[in-house]
Amino acid sequence: MADGLFREEIAEGRRTSFHGVVQIASPLTHLAWACGAGTVGIAIIAWLFLGTYTRREHVDGVLTPTAGMVSVNARAAGTVARFLASDGAHVAKGDAIVELSGERSSTTLGDTSAAISRQLTAEQSRIRNDIHDATALAAKQEADLHMQERMLTEQIDRIDAQEGLAQQQASSVGDLLARIEPLTSKGYVSALDVQQQRMQKLTAETQVKDLQRRHFESKQQLDSVRDQLEQLPLTTAAKVSDLNHQLSQNDQSLAQNELDRSSVLRAPATGTVTGLIVALGQAIETGDRLMSIVPDGSPLQADLMVPSSAAGFVAVGTTVALHYQAFPYQKFGVQRGRVVEVSKGALTQHELTELLGGDPPKEPMYRVVVALDAQEVVAYGKPAALKPGMALDADMLLDRRRIIEWALEPIYGMRRRAEVEQ
Repeated sequence: MADGLFREEIAEGRRTSFHGVVQIASPLTHLAWACGAGTVGIAIIAWLFLGTYTRREHVDGVLTPTAGMVSVNARAAGTVARFLASDGAHVAKGDAIVELSGERSSTTLGDTSAAISRQLTAEQSRIRNDIHDATALAAKQEADLHMQERMLTEQIDRIDAQEGLAQQQASSVGDLLARIEPLTSKGYVSALDVQQQRMQKLTAETQVKDLQRRHFESKQQLDSVRDQLEQLPLTTAAKVSDLNHQLSQNDQSLAQNELDRSSVLRAPATGTVTGLIVALGQAIETGDRLMSIVPDGSPLQADLMVPSSAAGFVAVGTTVALHYQAFPYQKFGVQRGRVVEVSKGALTQHELTELLGGDPPKEPMYRVVVALDAQEVVAYGKPAALKPGMALDADMLLDRRRIIEWALEPIYGMRRRAEVEQ
């Protein structure tokens, strides 16, 4: 009574319902669903924290030899006259593979190149005849000059002999005149005899001077002949050299005309002809690519064009899944490879056109070289060899991260932007 107004039994009776304690029975399925939901939640959380996702970049490419494709380009404009090696043929370095024609025709001359060749050939014959004539004329002139030299030498010898006799005669006449002149005053010799002797002395001295003059003239002629003999080889050599220069220019013009008229392209390397892109009779321009040659012993590789947005994650050793268009992966499976080289700079538009053909993409692209795990594909139970130039697309396995990191990436991005703004 001291602890409360009512007894405890009354309070206990009020707490207990007349019908007893109410209990709600829960079906076992609810418990199963609750356990299942908990398990799924735990699995999702585990997947988020333990699962990983690999980012893939889908790119295009082409198969090329590791040693590179050797292009065969036209060195001059013309038309394709004949194929000396077909697509797929094996050629050795230096073998003739394509014959080009540069024939041109006009309404007045007809085949212009042939007419030019005939004119140059005729000019060539004329120059050769001129060289022969110049050499023969020089030989004849040399013989004539040697003959003149001998004749003048003999003539000078005769003049010298005559001059010696004339000098002896003049000396004798002078001595005689010197002896008889003193006798004139004594009357032993008449004045007429002395006068005649003086005339003989004058005649003898005149003859000596005339012979000396003839000796001098003959000596001048001999010196002139000898000078001509010395100059003749030089003038002949200069003339023949000039004619040979004309002949060389003629030969060069004839060779160039024949080259423009018809030329042969030869294989720059030993290998297999591939990528023949011209037809018989097709007109081509200087520098046009006609075909390519795959060098012998050069395995194939995949050249992939990777956009700049994904190039930063590509590294040597990156695994690549390859899908050859000639062998659909849905039927023949996915081929594998690994990255062995990544270009340091973006490719130019010209390089992209050479590799991919058509209109190149506007976005900067990087060249990635992939080594193939296999050089063939198993098709219908048999190995089928891959060929250069085959188009392909590939999935590059780039950035591998946990699922939770990918899910929280937007939050991380917002946080980084906020830090930058601060």
